[in-house]
Amino acid sequence: MGISKGDEMLIAEIKADNEMAFEAMILKYRPKLMSVLIGYTKSRDHAEELCQKTFIKVWQKIDTFKGESSLFTWIYRIGINLAKNDFASSSSKNSKITESLEQDQHDVPEYRSPETELIAVESEQKIMKFIQNLDADTKTAFTLRETEGRTYDEIAEILDCPIGTVRSRIFRARQLILEFMNQENILNG
Repeated sequence: MGISKGDEMLIAEIKADNEMAFEAMILKYRPKLMSVLIGYTKSRDHAEELCQKTFIKVWQKIDTFKGESSLFTWIYRIGINLAKNDFASSSSKNSKITESLEQDQHDVPEYRSPETELIAVESEQKIMKFIQNLDADTKTAFTLRETEGRTYDEIAEILDCPIGTVRSRIFRARQLILEFMNQENILNG
């Protein structure tokens, strides 16, 4: 997948320090980046912070962009790597899980009893917490596939790894989540 003509012109303008071109790029790619970062962090505020850091890094590193992948893929890689690094820092790990649980909103049908509703919310929180604790590579591949609906090819390009590795990581994540749900008796509820 190469770079589109529109992105090629945009990059040339950004490399020439055209701030309007940079703002146009942000307007074009920010919604998609925010979506993947929210899926990864489960926190809108944290995703916003990472999104800003990503575009700062894009501005700083635009001269290193070679056009071997699409601009969209390059931006995603930067964002995902920042999210992985941030998640790996122990100080943010615990706060992210807490934020995620506090910020989760649940659309529960009205016909559910309060007990059923509570069990569903608690089960979802347990699963989300479990996913957040998967190793970064597995979590990223799974999130891109299940939250973002990305194809295996797109994920392989974003993560810069073979498609077989992507398939393996996603399979492993699903396997671990199912095992966790069985252990926690979530499947039967």
